[in-house]
Amino acid sequence: MAYRAAEQGAIQPPPASAAAVDPVHPRLPLAALPSSPTGGVDGAMENGLPDDPLVDVLSRLPARSLCRFKCVSKPWRDLIGDRLRCSKFPQTLQGFIYGDGEGHAGENYGHFINPLGKPVPLIDPSFTFLTKLPGVEKIVLLGSCKGLLLFGHRRGSDIYDSLGYIVCNPATEQWVAVPSSGWSPWPDSEAEEDEDYYTEEDVLTHLIFDPAVSPHFQLVQLWQESYRDLAGVHTYSSETGVWRSTKRSDWEQWGLDGVISTAAGCPLNGMLHLKVDDIYERRSIIVAVDGEGKTSRVIRWIEKRGFPDFVGQSHEHLYCISGDIDDSDMITELSIWVLEDYHTEEWVLKHSVSILQLFGKMSCRFDSYEVVTIHPDRNLVFFVEYGDCKLISYDMDSKEVCDICTLGRGYGCITPYFPYFSDLSVLGNKH
Repeated sequence: MAYRAAEQGAIQPPPASAAAVDPVHPRLPLAALPSSPTGGVDGAMENGLPDDPLVDVLSRLPARSLCRFKCVSKPWRDLIGDRLRCSKFPQTLQGFIYGDGEGHAGENYGHFINPLGKPVPLIDPSFTFLTKLPGVEKIVLLGSCKGLLLFGHRRGSDIYDSLGYIVCNPATEQWVAVPSSGWSPWPDSEAEEDEDYYTEEDVLTHLIFDPAVSPHFQLVQLWQESYRDLAGVHTYSSETGVWRSTKRSDWEQWGLDGVISTAAGCPLNGMLHLKVDDIYERRSIIVAVDGEGKTSRVIRWIEKRGFPDFVGQSHEHLYCISGDIDDSDMITELSIWVLEDYHTEEWVLKHSVSILQLFGKMSCRFDSYEVVTIHPDRNLVFFVEYGDCKLISYDMDSKEVCDICTLGRGYGCITPYFPYFSDLSVLGNKH
């Protein structure tokens, strides 16, 4: 789903001031852990013994249990919270956030799905630690990246040109407000006849965060005119605290008539990867954009591989899912490609699956389904078919299709969630 600027209004940033099961690792009994902090972690650290075995044990725990064990002792807290070790802990897919559209119009959160069907969510999907903040009347979930969530937000008294954001970590309930970039979704009274203004449907905002590289996050905001002609790229860094605009030459190579995919961008290797379709040249490319909005790479896509529909990452590789189109412009099969060597443009076909096996019909239109995400460390792909609003998973190894749940007609968008357990100084506010 698009990280669109249905992100209405803003508040100014204030001054800084139940068990879910891990879908990969089994739950271990408490007896598997050291019986006391002194005899376990503290003792190992005091004697200079390696703590890697303990890290291995902790990495097998479900996310919520791991978060609780930060309270055992200060060494345990430091061990779990160590940013350099976080990659060893379960930052894998823990579930999905979505709305039902029934409680409040346009609300795209409020529900949490555990892929294993466990009834207790890992986090509070209503985000009451944000919604009860003074001055926040409405927030809109725009996307996620490695444990952090991006919201658009506004106050009831604000006009729409005071657009801003909130970046938060629901595992720690830390958050920070990001000021407006200066973009206005509505024309003023003097410019209503001017065609050179932007509507709220013309802005895509993406979050980039990789704790293994830096504790800071970036926002990349794309302005385009009526789904065509990229008009501007603006970026925000939590390190500098300011918005910057990029030069036109940094993104002209995308194509003057390039249509940016409204699907979520794929962060990988510190870059945001976006699919861009040139409808006149009938070609597609994947562009890699850094946190400053500069194009670092353009990856060409060959038409014979099918029409690219989704870009994601799994097993630390870039993936692309394309559709094979018949003579009536219907999709009959999906192909899953992997860029095994990131420095080349040699895509390798990993898997193919028919529309019949996925959705129980011979073919479908491109706009009749959505690729939600691909699992970061398992050969699983998650889809939503719009007809029955079902979230399903497809296992490339067993070739099994699994119905996870029915979302409901007004679910809006569905956002994957990956927990991150460390406190971040850039998220200066805590509930």
